[in-house]
Amino acid sequence: MIDDDGNYGSWTPVHTGLGLPEGVSKKMRTGSLARRYAPLAALAAIQLLIIAVVPSRAPNRQAAAGATLSSGAGGGAVSAGGGATDVGAGGATPSAAGGGSTAVGGGGGPANAGGGGGTAAAGGGTTGASAPPGVNSTDTSHCVAGRTFDPKIAFYAPPCVPGTPGGKFSDNKGATWQGVTPDTITIVDYLTNYGAEVNAILQAEGLYESYSQGVVLDKAFQGFINKHFVLYGRQVKIIPYQGQCQSVPPDYQCLLPEMDKIVQTYHPYIVFWNTTLCSACYAELARDHTIGVGGDGFSDAFTNANAPFFYSGGESSSRIETAFAQFYCNQLSSANVPTRKVKWAETQNPAQNFNGQPRRLGVISTNDPDNENTVKNVLGPALARYCGDKIWHTYFYAQDINTAAQQVAAGIAAMDTPTDPANIVLCLCDPVAPAFLFEGEQDNNYYPENVIATDQSMDLDNTAQSYGPGDGGSPSLGCPAPQKGCEYDNAFGLAQWGPQQPQENDEGVRIYRDGGGQGNTPVTPITATGLAKYWVMIANLIQNAGPLLTPANMQARAPAMGTMGGGATGEELLSFAPNNWNWTQDTRVVYWSKGKTSSYNHKPGTYVQIEGNRFNLGQFPSLPDGPPIPANR
Repeated sequence: MIDDDGNYGSWTPVHTGLGLPEGVSKKMRTGSLARRYAPLAALAAIQLLIIAVVPSRAPNRQAAAGATLSSGAGGGAVSAGGGATDVGAGGATPSAAGGGSTAVGGGGGPANAGGGGGTAAAGGGTTGASAPPGVNSTDTSHCVAGRTFDPKIAFYAPPCVPGTPGGKFSDNKGATWQGVTPDTITIVDYLTNYGAEVNAILQAEGLYESYSQGVVLDKAFQGFINKHFVLYGRQVKIIPYQGQCQSVPPDYQCLLPEMDKIVQTYHPYIVFWNTTLCSACYAELARDHTIGVGGDGFSDAFTNANAPFFYSGGESSSRIETAFAQFYCNQLSSANVPTRKVKWAETQNPAQNFNGQPRRLGVISTNDPDNENTVKNVLGPALARYCGDKIWHTYFYAQDINTAAQQVAAGIAAMDTPTDPANIVLCLCDPVAPAFLFEGEQDNNYYPENVIATDQSMDLDNTAQSYGPGDGGSPSLGCPAPQKGCEYDNAFGLAQWGPQQPQENDEGVRIYRDGGGQGNTPVTPITATGLAKYWVMIANLIQNAGPLLTPANMQARAPAMGTMGGGATGEELLSFAPNNWNWTQDTRVVYWSKGKTSSYNHKPGTYVQIEGNRFNLGQFPSLPDGPPIPANR
């Protein structure tokens, strides 16, 4: 390893000041494990996954990173508790949504996102990357249409970088960092052990990635990266690692030492661990000066506290909650436009028909400190600033299946108060929690508008289909009485994912086969697609860093990767910028149609995009009468 003085050897890890959950020794640090798509299949067995604890204070890691970082790229002492301001506060603050005539952020032009993330022109598309320092080659013969690989494989094919994939390089600086040698870049892919009960459910639902399946996938992803990306004389080596600790329920005394053991045993440059609620695990990897990739749904404050040792392929919770505040103020809030009223609540309870009432927003989220503090310190203040509105009620739930019934009851009670019940409810949740929420709503004859602003895969067709009836119109967890209709039938809001491609040949299938995978993917296509996108992001970061591969240099160079998607393309806007190390930047406005056929699995139920292009911060139009959702969905 390279120590803080730039010497190749070993170091004493710095501490990130982690808070600890009850019952965990101060000699340990906290964390959790969960693959992104794994929670989908646990609808009948688990409410959510894992309590994660974030650092309250993070040391400056510029020296530890082995190079001087560009402005904003360092891991300075940043609170990881969710941040005190919304994303727009770092630069030009978007204007208030006054009177319903002026859109937040000016309505059309992109607002400065606080150093966070390259806005694209309304048309979207791909912008070029610059050649890394030390690269003198002009050979682009491996590129297709100016991209690293054929964009027909995946829209996020990076801009072309000159060089020769798999070729030699005159001076790649040798062993530049832990896990980097003159010819190899080592990456560990952590494959979680959920325990026998949850594993069996995931297998039955077709959403389980076993260790053996991971081995097959990783071989194909490794082949794809080494085939297409310029790595300056090196090859990526992916090591699948089978987790030895049970993660549901989380065994904290086992999980955190295992993170340290992985670093000590394999000395990886990157540990890839795709999860939605595991902030402390990434903080632990950062403490060990190892880059962690994954962690959807964390705040910008957390991300920057652990820079340059953390990246996510999704959208930060800070950014999507700021986007929701702008969308809400421009199109839904009754505070700045009193004529706006609830209009999409279901009417199964005539004694409590919310339609026609001024909106009162309720918010449900996990009690993970990072998630909870982002609601309090980002979403709430943004609503107040943009349109003088507020969050009327909140409920922050624990991830404990043993108390699921009690928590559902408590959550509904917190929303459906006797005097001023929330008549529009936002669930900032992973894919599992909404099923329990909607079950509780229906069981309690409570029918508010249900709205989304998701960076944790609620916006996938196959996820939302699970909130409706089961096979043959049978009852399901999220819809216990389908003969009455389902709570999610009239849902709408902000989605991160673009439209899904057919599962027979989506991005994950194409990348798997192009990398040498044979036949069908060993996991479901949507699982393969989510993983493939992450592996392309990782390879893009490495290629863009150039021959001098260190965490600091990779992060300093990351904004030069260019942008893909956004705007009129219909696909996610992908880019990095100083202080924004979450790859996804924008959203689309959607409504749920239970009757239209999904492009992914050809079953009833799909999200329908409205209002034209995708929107970055400051671009949501002002609509006094709300989103143009058709009466007949």
